[in-house]
Amino acid sequence: MENWLTAQQMADMNLISLPNTKAGVIYRAKKELWLNRKRLGKGGGLEYSVDGLPKDVQAEIKAKAIRSLMPKPNTSDHALMLKERDLSELTHEQRATADARLLMTLLVARFEAQTGGRAKAITLVSQLSRQRSLPVEAGMDYNAVCASAIAKTRDKPGVGIRKLHEWCLLADKCDSAEDRLKLLAPQKQGQPTIMPIQIVWLADFMSIYRNTNGLNVSEAYRIFELSYAAKHGAAAVPHIDAVHRALNKMPRYVREAGRITGSKMKTLLTYVKRDWNTSWFVNNDVWVGDGHSLKMKVQHPDHGRPFTPELTIIMDAPSRFVVGWSLAYSESTFAVADALRFGMEKHGIPAIYYSDNGSGQTNKALDTPLIGILPRVGVHHETGIPGNPQGRGIIERFNKTVPKWIAQQFETFYGAGADAETTRKTLVAVASLAKAQSEYKETLTSLQKKAKGQLPTWKQLLDAVEQAIDYYNNEWEHSVLGTTPAAYREALMQKMQADGVEIIPLSEVEARDMFRPSFTRKVQRGWLSVITHNYWHKALEPLDGTLVVAYVDIHDASSVIVRHQDGRYICDAVLDGNKHAAFPKPLVQQKREQRANTRIKKLEDEVSKAEMEKRPVLEEAQMATLNELNQQIAGSDVVPDDELAMFEWRVKTLKKVN
Repeated sequence: MENWLTAQQMADMNLISLPNTKAGVIYRAKKELWLNRKRLGKGGGLEYSVDGLPKDVQAEIKAKAIRSLMPKPNTSDHALMLKERDLSELTHEQRATADARLLMTLLVARFEAQTGGRAKAITLVSQLSRQRSLPVEAGMDYNAVCASAIAKTRDKPGVGIRKLHEWCLLADKCDSAEDRLKLLAPQKQGQPTIMPIQIVWLADFMSIYRNTNGLNVSEAYRIFELSYAAKHGAAAVPHIDAVHRALNKMPRYVREAGRITGSKMKTLLTYVKRDWNTSWFVNNDVWVGDGHSLKMKVQHPDHGRPFTPELTIIMDAPSRFVVGWSLAYSESTFAVADALRFGMEKHGIPAIYYSDNGSGQTNKALDTPLIGILPRVGVHHETGIPGNPQGRGIIERFNKTVPKWIAQQFETFYGAGADAETTRKTLVAVASLAKAQSEYKETLTSLQKKAKGQLPTWKQLLDAVEQAIDYYNNEWEHSVLGTTPAAYREALMQKMQADGVEIIPLSEVEARDMFRPSFTRKVQRGWLSVITHNYWHKALEPLDGTLVVAYVDIHDASSVIVRHQDGRYICDAVLDGNKHAAFPKPLVQQKREQRANTRIKKLEDEVSKAEMEKRPVLEEAQMATLNELNQQIAGSDVVPDDELAMFEWRVKTLKKVN
C-alpha cells in the first residue's frame, strides 16, 4: 500500500468516507488541512499522506488494500460455498436479504438496455440508491428493497458499486434458485455459536453432574470447582453462569442422561405410537390390563384397619371400553384372574391379553402351557418391555384419571392435589380409631369420634368403583374416539356382525373350571398336598407316585379339581376327604392367616430384642441394690439367725426397693 496518494487516486477508490470526484477530494483536503506535498512525478499537483488523512478514511483505504491482495473467487470457490452452505440453517432474515439482493440484480438487468452496458447500469443504480431515488412501482419500493439487501444499518444510504457488482456476478454464476439463495444469503456476523461439545471443561463437569443422587447445578459446581482448580488452576475454572449457559444449549435427554434411568428417562426420548384404531381391529382383539393403587385409605374388611387398596382394570383396546375390574388388597394373580373372569363372562374371550411384567400379571398360574388360565381359554398373553409403560399408554392414561375420581370421593384421599395438612390429620385420626377398635375400647377420644365417619368401608368403595366405571364406559366422551367407549364398542359390534365376525362366549363350565390357579403335585397313596391342605379321593389311589394337576378355587378350598397333565379329568378331591369332620378354609383366608402370622412373628422378634436390650440395665440396677443391702446389713444390729432367713430377708427388701 502506497504512503502518498493523489486526489484522483482517492476519488477512483469509490470510498464511502470520501467524495467520488477529484474536485470533491481537493475541496475536503483544503478544508481539513490534510498533510500534503508536491507530486513527485509528472503532471504536477499535490499528493496527500495516508497517515495524515482522517481516521475513517485511513481505515477504509487499508481495508481496500487488504482486499486487493486476496485472491479473487473463481468458479471452484463458488462451488465450494454452494456445497458447504446448508439452506436449513438460514434464518427468515437471511432469506429475506437474499431475495432483496436478487431483486437488485434484476433491477440492474432492466437498466442495462437503457444505459448500454452493465457497468453503467450498476453505476446508475448505485447513484440512485445513494439519493434514495430508486423506482417505486407496482407496490414495490426499491429503496426499501435496497435497505433490506444491505442487511446492516449505517449512516450513508444506498449500495456501493462494488457490492452491487458482486451480487450480479454471484447471481450470474448460479443455475438454480436454490444456488442463488445459498450464495446471496449473508453469513451471520459476530461470534460463532459454541456448541457444548467444544467446551473443554464440560466433560469434567458432566462427570460430576451426571449422578443418580440428583445433584443440582450448584452442588455439582461446588465439587467441580475444587477438582478442576486442582488440575488446571483456579483461573481455568469457568463461572457458574457459563455452566448454566452450556447446559441450556443441550437437548434435555442429553443433559439428563446418567441422572435418570428406566421409564422416567424414556419419557424424554422419542417413542412409537401404537394405533389401536386401525381398520382391522375389532372388539376383543386385544385386551389391556394393569393394576393401580388407589391413593386413599379404606377399612380392611377383615380387621378394620386402614390400608391402600389395589384396583385392577381390563380394557378392550380398540374401543377403550372397561370390560372387567377387580378390587383387591394388592396386585396379585387372584385379582387379575378375577378381573379376567369378570370380563370374559360378560363380554367374551379376547384373542390377545396385553399387560406389564408385574408379579400379578406374569406367573405360572396365568401363563403355563396347557394348565395356565390363559392358555386353557386360548388367549395369547403379550407382555410389555420392562420399564416401558408408554407401550400401554391407553390404560396408563386411564389410570391417571379414573382412579383419582374414585379416591377423591372420600376424605382419606391423599393423592396429588389434596391438602397436605388436612390429609395428615385425617390419616392420623383414622389410624387412631382403628387401633381403639382393635383394642375394644369403649370410650373414644374426640379425635377418634370425628374419624368414625371418615374411613370408608369396603362396600362403599366397591360401589364407588362400579359407579365410576359405569360413568366412564357410558357417559364420558373419549377425546380420541369422539364418542363414549360404549357407543364406539357398539359401532364396532355392528361392523363385526356385517363382516360375519362373532364374539366367542365363555361358558359356565369354563368360568367354573378355567379360572383356577393350578399346581402340579405328586399323588401319595390317594392324597394330594396343595398349599398346606390335604385332599383325598379314592380315584387317586391307583395313581400313587404320578404327577397330576390340581386346580384350586380361590374362594372355596373345600375341594380341588384333579386332572392328568394332558388335561383328562380324574376327580374332585375333597379336603381331608377320609375324615368325618372337615373345617375347610378358603385359599384367600389361608393366605391372610399366613400373612398375619408372619407379621406377628416379626413383632415378637422385635419385642424379644427390646427385652434383651433392657436386661443388662436391670441386672446392673439389681446388683447395685444388693450391694447397698449388704452394706446396710453389715452396719445393722438386727441380723437374721440363719442363712435361709438372711436370703428371704434380702429378697423381700429388694422387692420393696423395686
